[in-house]
Amino acid sequence: MNIILYKAPNCLRCNIVKSYLEANGIPYGKFDLADDKEIVNKFYRDNRARLYRNPEGVEFPMFHETEGDVILQGTGVVLAWLLADGALDGCVTRSDLLHGWISGLYVSQCPDGQEDKFIELIRLLSKGGLQVCLQSDGRKADLLEKILSEGFASRVILNIPGPAALYPQTVGGETDADFAANLKKSVELVKACSDHVIRIWLTPIKDGDSPRWLTPAEAGEAAKMVADACGDMMLPIGIQACAETPRGMEALDNLLPYRSKVRNSLPKAEILKSEA
Repeated sequence: MNIILYKAPNCLRCNIVKSYLEANGIPYGKFDLADDKEIVNKFYRDNRARLYRNPEGVEFPMFHETEGDVILQGTGVVLAWLLADGALDGCVTRSDLLHGWISGLYVSQCPDGQEDKFIELIRLLSKGGLQVCLQSDGRKADLLEKILSEGFASRVILNIPGPAALYPQTVGGETDADFAANLKKSVELVKACSDHVIRIWLTPIKDGDSPRWLTPAEAGEAAKMVADACGDMMLPIGIQACAETPRGMEALDNLLPYRSKVRNSLPKAEILKSEA
């Protein structure tokens, strides 16, 4: 394994990865934007199709494992690969949060058998100085509990993407026989966090070759599922559509029909104006 780390000066996110490599005796080379600007910029230009810019510029660190030509970007994604060699790819994505926060961490998508690696990832991010935003869809409540019990998460978002039968089309993975118990436990865990969001999360559904939005009636079914699981009709809950609309689909601008259906089961439902 031949690793090169491309970092920015005084970058907390870069230093977390750097500290992990050094603590585990993993040899690596590094180039810093302050001292090696042309080299760093050339790497970005040469690999532009595989890298991205956030609203404030290029996301650091950038990471290159040259033997396998693995190019990664972002603290969570890089550490996940180092910890699990790709096994956590389905539950760790790039962070949409900046300024000391990190997101893109999905508890419920953690593969079976990788829970300890996922917890270690969250521990490294939190102890490294980042405020961790976790997301759950109600599954793997025990894993969520372990992470929260150690105080590693600063914010928790519980996304309900539809009724249980639609989970495979929305977030992937089946719901098992213990799903209602997991959902109930997840709601209670999330409610206990001082910074939390519980929301009906309107996201495109893979329905054959034509993706579609969750319907208001399906959102109503999801709300009933939550109310039945937690036994709390007065649960405050948001309704929100994801910001990215797939090509060929119209943006979901009018959420009033969704609120009407959701309020049949959860009367305190409100439309969330901006992403949590």
